[in-house]
Amino acid sequence: MNTFLRASFLLLICFSCKEETPAPTKTELLTGKPWKWVGGAVTPAFDVFSNGNLNNGEYWSQAPKCWQDDIRVFTTAGKFTHEEGATKCNVADPQIYAQGTWQFDASEKVVKINDSALGEQMWEIQELTATSLKVVEVYQEKGKTYTFNYSFTR
Repeated sequence: MNTFLRASFLLLICFSCKEETPAPTKTELLTGKPWKWVGGAVTPAFDVFSNGNLNNGEYWSQAPKCWQDDIRVFTTAGKFTHEEGATKCNVADPQIYAQGTWQFDASEKVVKINDSALGEQMWEIQELTATSLKVVEVYQEKGKTYTFNYSFTR
């Protein structure tokens, strides 16, 4: 009986001890799969679509359909692409709209992007999970400061 209890106890310990999976790093969360652009807002009013009309607040619902399926890809090698989705604004446009490099700042709360189309961008991470990326970018133009909020999903 004593041997049976010991064996049962050892089996219980062996099977109850599970190796915990470590939480993914921020690099692992950001890289691996494309991010689909699903939301955008700006304050104060800004001509987001370069059409002479100012947008203030949420503008994504007014974005051209050809923007609404665009994706961003971040690789573990520090490469970045902004790619057209299935719908292009101009059929002659290349599939890769812009490319460049990315890196986290020391705190891993800001993503610095060097983009061939838009230059340097600093995205402050508001949320980063396996399926959601929300960032804020502060942009200056002609002496004014604008705050952009972008949302992406997988």
